[in-house]
Amino acid sequence: MTDDALLPTRAGPVPDRLTIWPVDDGRYGLDATFQGATGYQRAQQHRAELERDGVPHAFRQELDGAWTLRFGPLQAADIARALAAFVY
Repeated sequence: MTDDALLPTRAGPVPDRLTIWPVDDGRYGLDATFQGATGYQRAQQHRAELERDGVPHAFRQELDGAWTLRFGPLQAADIARALAAFVY
């Protein structure tokens, strides 16, 4: 990706775990998981921004009490932009 203008200008709270998973058709999914005492609050901050911007995602509580935002499946370039929201 060579056009930095496509990337977000600021990242939000850092998740505890990022998982990229492939799909058979060449697209990818992304899970951003937040754990611990502040996990819900950090995930909610991202969720509010996603909802405000109309970005499709799923928000779920995991069995271990963590919270995950799931994106995809998306094209690789879109996954790169999503990653930029979580990585400083």
